[in-house]
Amino acid sequence: MDIKITTNFSFSNLSKKIPKIINDYIDGFVKDTEKGSKAVIDSNTLPSLAESTIKWRRRQGFPTSPPLKASGKLYNSIKGNKNTLEVIQYGKWHNDGQVPTVKKVNTREFIQTTSENKQKIDQKFIDDINKSLKK
Repeated sequence: MDIKITTNFSFSNLSKKIPKIINDYIDGFVKDTEKGSKAVIDSNTLPSLAESTIKWRRRQGFPTSPPLKASGKLYNSIKGNKNTLEVIQYGKWHNDGQVPTVKKVNTREFIQTTSENKQKIDQKFIDDINKSLKK
């Protein structure tokens, strides 16, 4: 008795295409994270500023809200560059709630994706994998 096994998928096709699929996914994720991070700052839903920070901003001529957007330097530094998200150093400190020059600071987790685009990016990744598996 002869048994013949056939498949309708190819791991070799996937292995050839997987680097591009991954790079496309990361690139989309980074662009969405840039957009989402700026949207979080613009939404003015982050923890409020301390009264001392509000007074300092007024003295400097900066707007008193939203948090993380006094001069615009941090906001404008958020850039998706191919597969890397670039943020000025103190942006990460604020996101993590660990600013070395300040004793106590609220954690302001602004580095985020947009939920609607994240789902689209994830679905595209799955579709690309499935398409690449086909013979």
